[in-house]
Amino acid sequence: MNIWILSAGLLGVFTSLVHLFAGQIDPIRPFLKSDLDDVPKATLLACWHLVSVTLLVTALMLTYVGWYGLNAYYFPTQLLGILYILFSMVFVVVGWYFFGSRVFVRLPQWILLLPIGLLAGYGAL
Repeated sequence: MNIWILSAGLLGVFTSLVHLFAGQIDPIRPFLKSDLDDVPKATLLACWHLVSVTLLVTALMLTYVGWYGLNAYYFPTQLLGILYILFSMVFVVVGWYFFGSRVFVRLPQWILLLPIGLLAGYGAL
């Protein structure tokens, strides 16, 4: 068992559930009620759920690798760690553009994404 990678995976499962359920309340429902045409709405909703699938599948992979301590999968685990760190950086950069220094409060998604990346990366060293 690799507790670092397992922790990343379990935090990832939690994050994917937050994304799937809480995300429907705050950004998605108001977005779907907007006056935007149906094709952009459908495309962006599909992208939202592509992210949901990505978060859940990668979290399950991290949980599996962490639970069984599968050394053979440490390189892909490092790549997933980098992916999550990049995800968090996207939120900070985009949020900085829209909200300036208030990014850390207005777009707090980075708070869950960054630890997943750091835990996975450290555990796979």
